[in-house]
Amino acid sequence: MEKVLPHAMLKAKPNLESRIRTLKEDWAIIYDLLRGKDNSGFGWDKHRHMVVAEDVIWDSYIVYKEVGRFKTQSFLYYEQFTSIYAKDRAIRKYAQIAIDIVEELCAEDVANERNLEEGSNENGCKFDVSLNEMDVSATQSQPSNPNKADSTFSKKKKKMSGVSEPIYSTSVIDATTSLEDNIRTICLELSRSIAFEMLIHEKSKMVIQEKVQTLYVSLGEIEGLTDDE
Repeated sequence: MEKVLPHAMLKAKPNLESRIRTLKEDWAIIYDLLRGKDNSGFGWDKHRHMVVAEDVIWDSYIVYKEVGRFKTQSFLYYEQFTSIYAKDRAIRKYAQIAIDIVEELCAEDVANERNLEEGSNENGCKFDVSLNEMDVSATQSQPSNPNKADSTFSKKKKKMSGVSEPIYSTSVIDATTSLEDNIRTICLELSRSIAFEMLIHEKSKMVIQEKVQTLYVSLGEIEGLTDDE
């Protein structure tokens, strides 16, 4: 944040995070308007970044303040948010920002690994006995082919020992990485947008203060003008 906004005094938490959550809520409303099964007649103007529809359609939604405001309000980041959250929205899952997803996946992996290791320790004797019994029965029933029994034992042993190892899906990792990249892009754009807003706001305040100060000086130069006047 400091690199993008060196003088804005903003932090990722809570400033940027809060802004993203607010924008995500707005995006969800727009997305449902455009993609909802019962919401025909709405379109998206990518040049003005606005929802478009006939007045008669907007009139039917005027009672919903959160929806009606988008008749005149633009949303600059619809495409970016759609690329990240559309799939989750379609299946009605709450989409988190990429960082939260990564942290949650890591926490689940650690918890699952610990649970599996604890389960292996608690039932270790039972596993060893059952494996030994299976090995013995296999060698007794097929004495002519001991290598097959050894192979069966080694495969089962390998399968059991591999349970405690965390299983990572390449597709999940790739998807998470893609989400992180997209969210970084959005964060940079939002940061610049927030920076411009803050700079404009601060500049406006300075201009007003300068005008007020100039007015006081001018009034002080008027002869016969009292403080009350």
